[in-house]
Amino acid sequence: MHVSLPATLLSLGLLITAPMLAQRPGGGPAIGKVYGKVLDAGTRKPAEFATVTLFAQGKDSVITGTMVRPNGDFVLEQLPLGRYRLHVTFLGYKELERPIALTREMVEMDLGNMLLETDADVLQQVEVVKHRSTNVLQVDRRVFHVDKDLSTRGGTGVDVMKNVPGLSVDLEGNVQMRGASPQILVDGRPSSLSLEQIPAEEIERVEVITNPSVIFDANTTGGIINVVLKKDTKPGYNGQIQAGVGTNDRYQAGLNFNVKDGRWGINVSYNFNTGNNVTDGTTARTDLSQGITTGFFDQATASEAGRLMHGGRVGVDRQVSNRSSLSLSQGFRIHDMKGDDEQQYTSRDAEGNTLSQGTQHNISKSHTQSLTSQLMFRHKAPKEGKEWSTDLTYNRWDRESRSTFDTRSSTADGTPDPATPRIQDNTGGSYFDQITWQLDFVDPVSPRTKWEYGLKSNVRLDRTWLDVFVTAPPLGESVQDSALTNDYMITDLTNAVYVNWSRKLTERWSLQAGLRFEQTMFITEILNKDQEFAYRYPDGTDNLLKALFPAIYLVRRWEDGQRELQINFSRKISRPRFWQVMPVIMFSDSRNVRIGNPALAPELSNLAEVNHLLPFLNGKATWLTSAFGRYTEGAITSYSTPLASDTSVLLSTFVNGSYSVTGGWENVIKVEPVSGLQATLSGTVQYTDVALNTANGGDRNAGTNWNAKLLINYRLPKDWGIQVNGEYESAMIQAQGRSIPQYGVDLSLSKDFTKRIGAVLSVNDVFFTRKWGNIVETDRLSQESYRRREMRFVRFTLTWKFGEQNASLFRRKQPGREPGGGEMDF
Repeated sequence: MHVSLPATLLSLGLLITAPMLAQRPGGGPAIGKVYGKVLDAGTRKPAEFATVTLFAQGKDSVITGTMVRPNGDFVLEQLPLGRYRLHVTFLGYKELERPIALTREMVEMDLGNMLLETDADVLQQVEVVKHRSTNVLQVDRRVFHVDKDLSTRGGTGVDVMKNVPGLSVDLEGNVQMRGASPQILVDGRPSSLSLEQIPAEEIERVEVITNPSVIFDANTTGGIINVVLKKDTKPGYNGQIQAGVGTNDRYQAGLNFNVKDGRWGINVSYNFNTGNNVTDGTTARTDLSQGITTGFFDQATASEAGRLMHGGRVGVDRQVSNRSSLSLSQGFRIHDMKGDDEQQYTSRDAEGNTLSQGTQHNISKSHTQSLTSQLMFRHKAPKEGKEWSTDLTYNRWDRESRSTFDTRSSTADGTPDPATPRIQDNTGGSYFDQITWQLDFVDPVSPRTKWEYGLKSNVRLDRTWLDVFVTAPPLGESVQDSALTNDYMITDLTNAVYVNWSRKLTERWSLQAGLRFEQTMFITEILNKDQEFAYRYPDGTDNLLKALFPAIYLVRRWEDGQRELQINFSRKISRPRFWQVMPVIMFSDSRNVRIGNPALAPELSNLAEVNHLLPFLNGKATWLTSAFGRYTEGAITSYSTPLASDTSVLLSTFVNGSYSVTGGWENVIKVEPVSGLQATLSGTVQYTDVALNTANGGDRNAGTNWNAKLLINYRLPKDWGIQVNGEYESAMIQAQGRSIPQYGVDLSLSKDFTKRIGAVLSVNDVFFTRKWGNIVETDRLSQESYRRREMRFVRFTLTWKFGEQNASLFRRKQPGREPGGGEMDF
């Protein structure tokens, strides 16, 4: 392509003056960015040396400019927010003009492929404006932003989940949604981090997906909880430092720092927290024989548990080109725990006379460390919405543990039991390595039709071992217990391919349908006992249907853009968790033990859902209502039975039941009646019918449970704020009984001293009512037990936010810039 001398001089002059012109003061911080590719309309080759000039809207004053690169790309950065006119000129071509609108909601614009015509065709002007809603209801997810939740300051991911509508947290910190366990993702990918290891201040939002589409794993019967971590992509730097102190030896501090300059972005975070919990629990059992009481067992437990957690994350983002980006992140966490339990128990006959009494003293220590490494690449095509991405994630988790159980008992008159003292020493460890690779494509083939397809491969290797030695009369020396000692390995391999089709049927109705194929191989090997348990889907053609997972979604939207109706159906698989299959006997107390079931198989479920989002009170309130149903084959459920070698001991494990049926109605209502006051009320009514197989007694249980949550946040004068959180969960049906009700209230008070410095004082479990437990009922016994997860505590947290929204952090300061003009408004 021939370039004339006048054009060359014009381009050189523009390159010389552009940096000075870019320093002209604008209507906002210089964080805007415009980019695209300039091509010859006839040959589709790059229009190298074409000139790109940015003018103020309605004026002839030049803001900045550049020349097109040899590959056709151009980029204009450090632009003040506002409206402009972009001109592309080249000798022999028609001048091309596009209007530009840069706002805080859209600081970047991708103009796509800009074609320079050699004829006189009039080019249509296009202005792209993007809006983002704070609360989003999409076809397959609900998004809850948690940054303003006062009660989670200084807490962990478990504290965040406790306040999200529709979610509940059990004694061990596991999340439940509609009576099932959801899959937990971090930034959309599996992670070795537990929720307790994620600091609350690092979480930007929580995405709740009750019935995921085929884009996600089929192992999501309980839905998906996606924890999105904070990462600011605006030019400049920002961050926060947080420190807190509370009762029960609670100390916490954290740092989060983001910086973006040009094509590079870096995120660094570190956090540590400590705590010491003194809790209690009870067990009350009635032994039965053909419905007649034969005895009683009562136990009281006093526990003290301490923890130290710390870790951090480093992430680097590189804008390889205008449409391609590369991200690399590395996270690590270390978790040390120690526990001390003192259990006192008494056995009585049917008349209430004491038969025996004793104590069990349990001491435990553990050290856990985890690593998460991730490499991601994303490329956006010039066509809006078309892109592909791939990522590779590696997770490593290591744990070492040691525990001692010292049991001593005597008869009613104080005579020592000849079988005690019995001292059991457990030494064990575990680790897993997990590698996940994913490739996704999004292709909007027309304004009304979009295809999504992709591949995924996941392999996870778990290894756990436990050496058990017992010292007891009459030998009085340490002897290995071969029945309790275990060494096992789990191989979990999943390969998947999916295709998803979306179509806008009319202006109001749209349809999404997809199919996912997942190949599953799950093998449990008990190495020290030469045993193997496995399942494979598909295994030939016999169980091909267990590898196919369809999903369909129908959506209706109203003219106001806020009201929406969704109807969806999908088929899912729920694979056993590692703690449900590990064949290691864990002593709970002298009369209760728990063991995993290595023969446990996955459960298959059909899910259906109807969601309706309805704004009312002139936009001051929003009501989201959902009706849902789930039918599960081979439902994984808890199962309790007397231990064969000692019928006074209750053995708890997991089995595949016959079926379970669940149906319910969930509602979330958010109201802002007056300025500064927000109230969110949520609740679910649910019916459950679950049955065991005949091999496990064929017990069946059915009933209704409900739960409710209320969050009230009120902004007081002089930058004070108050928040109240409360929840109630009724008893939930289980195959052999039910859980006990659980309820509690949290209170928080905040004060913003400046735009950058604020403090929060919070009280957890104000009335000290939270406890978790269950009632087990069989033909041999009736038992009720409970434990507390943590004591009531008070916590004070101080936060300092800092930052400057400026793209020239690593460059020479721009002359003429007013001091403080680029500061971020917090």
